[in-house]
Amino acid sequence: MFRNNTKTAVNRLAAGSMRISRARNQVVVLAIFLTTWLITSFFSIGMSVVKSFDEQEIKLAGTKAQAVLTAPTEEQLRKIKNLNYVKAVGLQTGIGASDGIGGDPEAAVQIVWYDAAEWNTMRMPAISQWKGTYPAARNEIAVPLDVLQQMGISKPEIGMDIRLDYKLASDSKQLRHEEKFKLTGWFNDYSSLRLGDRGTVLVSEPFMKESGAAMQTSGAASFLFTGKDTENFIDRLQTDLQLTKNQKLNEVSSKKSLDTGGQATLIGYGGLVLFIMLSGYLLIYNVLYISVAGDTRFYGLLKTIGVTRRQIRVLIRKQALRLALIGIPLGLLAGAATSLGIVPMALKTFDLSTGRSLSFHPVIYAGAGLFALITTMVSCIKPARVAGKISPVEAAKYTGITPYSKKSSSSGASKLHRMALRNIFRSKKRAIVVFLSLFLGLTTFLVINTLVLSMSPEHFVADYMKNDFELSNRTMELGYQGGKKQAITADLVSEVKALKAAKDVRITYAERSTLVYDPKVFGAYLDKFAQTFNIERITDSQIHNRPDLFGGAVIGLDPAYIREVNKKLPKPVDEVRFERGEIALLDGEIPSIKAGDHFRLKLNNGAGAPETELEIGGMVSLRDQVPFYGMAPAVYISQTALKRLVNDPVIYKLSINADRKDWPEVAKQVKAAVAGNNDLKLESRMDMMKLIRSAKLAFYILGGGLSLILALIGLLNFVNITVTGVLARKAELAVLESIGMTRGQIQKLLLFEGAWYALISVLLVGMIGNALAYGAYDLFSQEATYAVYTFPAIPLAAVIVLMAAVCLTAPVLAYRKVCLSSLAERLREAA
Repeated sequence: MFRNNTKTAVNRLAAGSMRISRARNQVVVLAIFLTTWLITSFFSIGMSVVKSFDEQEIKLAGTKAQAVLTAPTEEQLRKIKNLNYVKAVGLQTGIGASDGIGGDPEAAVQIVWYDAAEWNTMRMPAISQWKGTYPAARNEIAVPLDVLQQMGISKPEIGMDIRLDYKLASDSKQLRHEEKFKLTGWFNDYSSLRLGDRGTVLVSEPFMKESGAAMQTSGAASFLFTGKDTENFIDRLQTDLQLTKNQKLNEVSSKKSLDTGGQATLIGYGGLVLFIMLSGYLLIYNVLYISVAGDTRFYGLLKTIGVTRRQIRVLIRKQALRLALIGIPLGLLAGAATSLGIVPMALKTFDLSTGRSLSFHPVIYAGAGLFALITTMVSCIKPARVAGKISPVEAAKYTGITPYSKKSSSSGASKLHRMALRNIFRSKKRAIVVFLSLFLGLTTFLVINTLVLSMSPEHFVADYMKNDFELSNRTMELGYQGGKKQAITADLVSEVKALKAAKDVRITYAERSTLVYDPKVFGAYLDKFAQTFNIERITDSQIHNRPDLFGGAVIGLDPAYIREVNKKLPKPVDEVRFERGEIALLDGEIPSIKAGDHFRLKLNNGAGAPETELEIGGMVSLRDQVPFYGMAPAVYISQTALKRLVNDPVIYKLSINADRKDWPEVAKQVKAAVAGNNDLKLESRMDMMKLIRSAKLAFYILGGGLSLILALIGLLNFVNITVTGVLARKAELAVLESIGMTRGQIQKLLLFEGAWYALISVLLVGMIGNALAYGAYDLFSQEATYAVYTFPAIPLAAVIVLMAAVCLTAPVLAYRKVCLSSLAERLREAA
């Protein structure tokens, strides 16, 4: 026998069937489109946020490396090359430091050499705006943009001369060297965002070798592992390399990948992804299943003319594939439009000091398209098998409706609401799909709205800003152009205090200082400082040779702050002694200093500045009062004491408080008073609340849009099942009408069915969905301490009303469409 090639005929049948069932095909395409769009948008938003925060972490750390080993030996470097869990290793050497940048004696930058692996693999991902080449000759350097700006160079050029005044770390006499270098490149390294880091100048290997710097004394090796379990790899390194007592192997980033907040975020995202993918699968599967079931008679007739079971399965798969090839590209285009339009707007609301990155990764779109395609093709398997197995006689009688069970009859069987409830569960699988789809859509809507509405601008501002208005002196910030100035003048202070609406005006003074290092007082502090910021602990001998390394800020606090702080101290300080300048408070972020110890303080206002001895009264955290930080803890003293130590101390900040109703007036008057003065920065709770509200709105647009699509998927599922079910039951409904049931009673029956769907769905969301929403909030609040649980009553009520309206009207409208044909015609079909 010769094989009969029926491929062309099957293709024609598939195309013809699609042309006939256009309305049903549109629903299938819409289901595929919504699922593809939803998955693409969600992952694009999520990956963009994750990518932006990951890049910020790398840039703030200054390197992509996961761990750093100080002073590696030649033997250890040879061993590292044979470790299969080390992906890359880079070498760096600290050569010295250049101070006096831009005329500021405190502005010292490190001089460092990197090898090719360290620069290309570890450092390049942590910088931006790189232009030029890495230094190769002895007199070549590369300099960060902010350091060039401090030097007065706003438009750098390759090959221009750069004069550096520097000291070499290998020089025991600490001689100063002055030399001209050729600029080979520049970059933005975000050093000003890192505590105690003022920049790094890069030099060549010949300069490093000539300087006498050695890897075993001032060098370090950076590691990039093959996985993300950094702690485990560090433990293995310590064993394999047999570290000496003087060596330290530390993790670069202080961020823990498996902390509570990270776990909470992963659990939350994982649950949301599961909801989205399951909802999309249910929609495509259900729509296709009902579509194929509706054509069962057609497939039965095909079998009467000789079409085989296999050919029917191929026919159904070809139809589904054609519909997928229409819906998937449309969904991907809509997802791309969402990514390029809405995602950047959402990322602007995040406080990302190192910039933002839009993730337009092909994997997102390939994955979304592949998931929709696989779901579509998998959804064909069961209905195609059913259509292929059914005999022509059974297909002619097929309605898709399960007949009533004899056991269901009772004294109340004739009541419409009970009949409606039985009708819902006649096909248990179909009922489960409808309820599950509605539940997933409504629950996701509830979860996202709960999280967004729980973002409280008032609590956020209260956590991150202690005063209603803060006018600060920007010249106190590290790296500010023009140097330190008395930008907040006495006249400006008097003008602000004269404002009628200003109820409380406080002054904060700030100066640079050096603490005389005493190992007994500050030794434990430096140990914890190095541990907290994952840096190498500066040695006592280094501080002895360079006392200015142990510097920081001395703050002259307003008396009102002292009174407030004193109430919270375990042992209040003597306010009279504090005012006289006998007692000081130290910054308490690293609580390693004992109250009652004494230390000496020297203001950085001249070579002959006297030292002052102070008693430590306690440790407090007033970080909003400190313009800059150094290696030493910030020192808080009275304004009287500070004025005695330095003539005309610089005013760093004016803190202003007022009644909330007077905020607009105070803002207007203060802005007018400081107009045109770029050395001043005005921040207010009012402006910050506006920013948070805009962020909240962006989240609401994104999250609400995604959850609304999910809710619509559930409703679309319901409408499709209900309409198809009514059309399949038209013969049954015609029989009921013929034995005396009026059209009004039938419509009432269908209304009850819709009402049962709505009621049961609401009960499921109220009991299970609400518990899931509160659990998501609990996880969210572990990271967002400003969150306040808010139940989204109005949005949820609106969606429930919409769902109820759809559930009540869809079956009735479907029945009215059935009734367009006469009762006789419907009974003839039933026969």
